[in-house]
Amino acid sequence: MSEIVDLSILNAIYKIIEERSREQPEGSYVCALLNDPKGINKILEKVGEETTETIIAVKDGNKEEIIYETSDLLFHLLVMLFECGVTPDDISAELARRFK
Repeated sequence: MSEIVDLSILNAIYKIIEERSREQPEGSYVCALLNDPKGINKILEKVGEETTETIIAVKDGNKEEIIYETSDLLFHLLVMLFECGVTPDDISAELARRFK
């Protein structure tokens, strides 16, 4: 079995999302999602799109595409969680509670 990578990268990306939301840098994709007139619906559209693309990659059995699309999905899930006031630590705590 290969070495398992520390998933603290999710917390790091979440912090970048927080920073972009606060600082509003010009040209930021995160800001474009968070400030879209459709609100949370725009973010949910992206989550749905990335979910579909992940499913297709799995059905096609293409490991590289599965990794790529799952990474896109996780990113958009983090943006969604941020918009909802939920942190990766909240999710981690719930998972730890479930799998004790």
